[in-house]
Formats: sequence, structure tokens, C-alpha cells
Amino acid sequence: MKQLIFWEQPLRVAGPGSAANAVARIQAQLASGRFSTQDRLTGSLRGPRLRVWKASVLGRAGDVVEFDGEVRAADKGTVIEGTVRYQAATKIQFAGLSAIGISLLGVGLVQKLSGSPAGPELLGLGLFITAVTALWIGSSAGMRHVQVQFLEVRFREIVAR
Repeated sequence: MKQLIFWEQPLRVAGPGSAANAVARIQAQLASGRFSTQDRLTGSLRGPRLRVWKASVLGRAGDVVEFDGEVRAADKGTVIEGTVRYQAATKIQFAGLSAIGISLLGVGLVQKLSGSPAGPELLGLGLFITAVTALWIGSSAGMRHVQVQFLEVRFREIVAR
């Protein structure tokens, strides 16, 4: 589960641009329209602390990978460095639905073994929720690199000049 839900990886992007220009570019991207039809960065920049993720037309539905790190001046330009991971809300959705599905499976199994008529229904519902959640988590793990790539490309543009 740790590799699927609670994963995190470092992300570091450096470029020749000044830290002041990088901060100005980040602020401009964060200030872009909330109802924009293009994918964009959203989040917050407080001092050197940067916490951003990809926002799209679909909003914040589903799994969201966020970057949590800092923007700082380096010897020859600017560095954006930190960690990418799922947002807390995404982790809660994944873990919560898994727990609900497994709990329903357990209760359904106990009730089925005791002869309760609700047992098979709960067992089926638990199996369905567990299977759908497992598929969602698996497909999300296979696609999270797309969000990480988006962040990396944006950061490269930000520190380029």
C-alpha cells in the first residue's frame, strides 16, 4: 500500500534564471484565472515555501499529485526543490474506500457464515467497492507520472530565464 498510496519522490529543477524572476512567474501562474480551460499550476507560495499541483478543467476530482518544497537562489540561478506525493485528500479517499470495502467484505462474510440473508448482499457490495478502489488506485499509480511531468515542465519554464 505504501508504494501505491503513500509514495513520495524528490523533485529538483535548476535553471539560470534569477530567484526573483522565478517567484514572479510562479505568482503569475498561481494568479491565472480559476475558470481557465487550460491546465495550470494552482496552490500557494509563501516566502520561499511552494506548494502547488496541476489544476485542470475537471477541477480537483480524483487523484491529485502535489509538490511541496521551496524556491531558492543557487550559485548559478534558481533551484526549485522538494517532494511530490498525493495530496492528503487523495490519500484519504484511497485508504478510506479500501477500508470501507474490506470492512463490508468482513461483515458480509461473517453474516453469510451465520446464515443472515443480508450476508451475500454485503459481501457483494464489499467486493465491488474493494475491486473498484483497487482498480482506481492501480490506474492512478500508473498515471501519476503525467502529473509529475507537468510540474517538472512548468518548473523548468519558470527557472529558464
